[in-house]
Amino acid sequence: MNAQIWMGPGKHFITYYVAGKRLLNIVGIAEQNTWTGESWTDRGDVKDLRAAFIDWDPNVRAIIETVDETFIWGLFDRAPLPRWSVGRVTLLGDAAHPMLPFMAQGAAQALEDGASLTTCLSKIGDVAGAFTQYEKLRLPRTSRMQAMSAANKTRFHLPDGPAQQERDTKMAAGTTDWSIKAIAWVYNYDAAVAVETGDLGLPPDV
Repeated sequence: MNAQIWMGPGKHFITYYVAGKRLLNIVGIAEQNTWTGESWTDRGDVKDLRAAFIDWDPNVRAIIETVDETFIWGLFDRAPLPRWSVGRVTLLGDAAHPMLPFMAQGAAQALEDGASLTTCLSKIGDVAGAFTQYEKLRLPRTSRMQAMSAANKTRFHLPDGPAQQERDTKMAAGTTDWSIKAIAWVYNYDAAVAVETGDLGLPPDV
């Protein structure tokens, strides 16, 4: 999937095709000081979306002008937990490591959790031992993803100035730590095989 992103002070805007390129999905992120809603299905107001990006790139405004329906929800994350398991109960996915979507890894990490947990339970004789190995393998990687997602929120929303200019220069050169080359370790990981190898799924510099 190819995605296009526009970044600006306190906001960013993403587009990518879905449904076999029959539809274009858009995501507009704007920082807010307060939020109380917890629904994934609250209807937004297209006028609010247009107002939020009114002074942005003409391409962004043109895309928004074609929109006839929006949804709105808050984004929340939490600090990594020290453990996920108690007795014969453990956590996976967002219950264990909620993260902002700015590495596009929330669902992917849940799938990896499932593969790791399944393999641990099938390879290790007792539940407590399986849970211990599962946490040992998964906590470092998911904690790293949480941190990188939070860092991207800050970087995507930099105010105009030297830090923003440095970010843009690195992006143009493909040398950011979230460029495709730099995060190959994210996509080359096999959570089931890692149970055998002990691979924590962290970048090479760690």
